[in-house]
Amino acid sequence: MPVSDQTPVAVSIVVPVRNEADNIAPLIAEIAAALDGRWVYEIVYVNDGSTDTTGERLSAIMTQRRNLRQLRHAVSSGQS
Repeated sequence: MPVSDQTPVAVSIVVPVRNEADNIAPLIAEIAAALDGRWVYEIVYVNDGSTDTTGERLSAIMTQRRNLRQLRHAVSSGQS
């Protein structure tokens, strides 16, 4: 189910990424296949200072998926 401003999110999926441009769309498709129609959910990608096109690909997909968010670190923070 798409996220709207009035619909509370039931599930948040948080995905840390760094230089994973080629893996962004396939993972979103897998998550959507598992959760669409079951819960109202959001996918939050934490972009840890990617130097490839990860950020651009996420931004492009965000125009089509209202339940996708991106948090960007200017520089890599590494594993916590």
